[in-house]
Formats: sequence, C-alpha cells, structure tokens
Amino acid sequence: MNVSKIFSISWCWCLLCVPLFTSFQPYFVFGQGDVRAAGKFQTWDVNKDGVLTREEVPAGPRRMFERVDTNSDGKITLEEHRSGGRQPDRNTPTDFDKKQNALRCTIRQAWVQEPTGIEREYIVRPAKNDTRSCPITILFHGNGGSAEPMIRNWDRTLTDHILVAAQGYENSWNITKERSKAPDVDFVEMIVEEVLKRYPQADESQISLIGSSNGAGMVYRLLIEMNDSVRIKNAIAFVSSLTESQYHDEQFWKRTDETTSRYDRAVELSERRRIITVHGSADSVVPYDGGRGPGGAHLSAQGSAYAWAVAQGYRGDKRPDVEGKPCGEKLFMYDYPEGGVTHIKVLDGRHGLGPGGASVKPLLVKMLGWSAGS
Repeated sequence: MNVSKIFSISWCWCLLCVPLFTSFQPYFVFGQGDVRAAGKFQTWDVNKDGVLTREEVPAGPRRMFERVDTNSDGKITLEEHRSGGRQPDRNTPTDFDKKQNALRCTIRQAWVQEPTGIEREYIVRPAKNDTRSCPITILFHGNGGSAEPMIRNWDRTLTDHILVAAQGYENSWNITKERSKAPDVDFVEMIVEEVLKRYPQADESQISLIGSSNGAGMVYRLLIEMNDSVRIKNAIAFVSSLTESQYHDEQFWKRTDETTSRYDRAVELSERRRIITVHGSADSVVPYDGGRGPGGAHLSAQGSAYAWAVAQGYRGDKRPDVEGKPCGEKLFMYDYPEGGVTHIKVLDGRHGLGPGGASVKPLLVKMLGWSAGS
C-alpha cells in the first residue's frame, strides 16, 4: 500500500471513528471552504500577525495543533489551517519538487504494524552549488508534521548541503508512546546508504542531523543507537530534551523491543559529535525545567545538554543557570567545549520559540561554520 494512502486512511478513520475529534470538524478539516477558513483564521489571530500560536487557538481544536502545524515551527499559517494537516499526493510531483529538483524516494520496511510491508518516503534536495564534496543534512519533523516543510525551512539556508527530509510513519517518530512503532533507526541508516550511492559528491564524513520536538527525540535516538558505520558530525535538537527512559542512572539506554516503551539496554557512546540543543524557557509542551511531557518524563533542557557533555568527555559541574552568556536577543548560551556540546536558551520562548527564535538559525550556521545561503 502506498504510504500516502496509509496517511489518508488513518486520518479518515480518526474523523469517522473517534468521537473526541468530531467536535473539531468546524475548525481543522479537509475541504474547508477558503472563505470560511480565512474567516475563522482571522477571528483566532488575536494579534493579527498572520499566524496562529497555540495560545490563540480555542481549547477544543488546540488538541490538533501539532497535526496542523505541519512544519512543527509552533505556528499555523493560513495555508496550514486550510489544509488541516492533509498530506500531498505522493505520486504527483509538487511545484516544490520541480522548482528545487527534489527527488521523492521510498524504502520498503515491514514490522508489526505493517506485516506485509510498506514504502516509506523520504525527500532529497540536491546541493544547489556544483561542488565536488557536499555535506549531508537529515531533517526530522515534529509529531503530526511532514517531510516537505522541513526542506522548505532549511532550503535557502543550507544551499551547499544535500538536504534529506525523512517522513515518519503516521507522521511521528517512534520514541516511546507515539502512534508509530516503526524501526526508525534502521530506516535512517538505509536512507544514508542510498543517498551515498545516489550522490557521489556526498561527503559521508559530514553528516548532520536536525530535528524539532518529536524529531529532536529521533535525533537523540540516532545519536545513541545508530550504527557506528554512519558517522554523524553535528546534531541540532530543537524544543525537546532527553526522556528519562533514554537517560537515567548516568547512562544512555535503548530498547531491545522498540514496539514497547521499555528502554532496557545500556549503551556506551563511542563517537564524539558536535551537539547543540535549543529550547524555550516558557515551553509548556516539553517543560524547560523538565518533568511530564510527550512520551513521559523529560530531563531539563540544561540537564540534557550536560548529560551529553559528560558522555563526551566533560568532567566539570553543570553550568549554573545564571552563567548563561548572552548570544543574541533573548538568547543565552551554556557551552561545554570540552564535551562538544552547547545549549541555547530562548528566554520566554514557547514550543515554537517565538520572536526570540528568529536569530537562532544564523547563530547555528555561524557556530557550525556552515556557509549561509541566500
């Protein structure tokens, strides 16, 4: 079965069979008229900035915020509002595919949810500059999101990178309690193998991971669990910290059975990577100071960064909160150079980071020595 059909069937099933969602139909649904959608959007857009934040959406439809926010940036545009989180037809090249020369590829996998196997999609946007050696950056959307908006988000920033956006099963990544129980680490390893074969100019020593929210959880999984033959150089995790399942007792963990939520196998990290975590201090989805969040209890944002730093050779104490160094408007940096780890706090930033997050991307590009795009 084509993966796009699976998404469509799953979404329709939710609308028809889950009473909880029926009350949302006047808000985020497929086929909503443009006039009606625009009117509802304008009513909710209290500050008239052209986007909806979680706080502006009424309590009922707010439960579908993650699904409709397809690029997982914490804001809903009018286009996202009209689509209601609908996925495009994967069999028809989109305008984006044609404009960016993007290639939609699939890898077949089977597991307990899909015993006969399905084709899982990922999108590749080749480097825009004709160079002999191109870094590879793999992008991971948040829960309810999709691959294409992640490419759009980084397209003009990383022009000399081969951008790869993977699509999570049921629009999610399998960390603990998500709908997906897919073998996602294997999926990413196979993507890397195919990209290296398809693009001779791809530099296997320059692979970076970028993930947001649930996608950041996937980045953490890959740093802990990925085969050592895939050399990850950089990792950026937005608006999510390690879960207490992934890290506890001063040890990283993975699952022997990833269809469960039980992390039962200790892991010793053998590779050193450059890791940057970014988190808003007012995040109410994954609390900055740790505690209950998606998938269970989370470490604090600064505690997660410290755990990575210690695992990669840092031997000092955790940086006190008051020692954050200003690095931009409402941005504070907690750096562990001996461990190759940096945490960036976005003061007053929520799950979408807010205005303070606007200067994060250029800061990251500068920190990692990437050439900025147009």
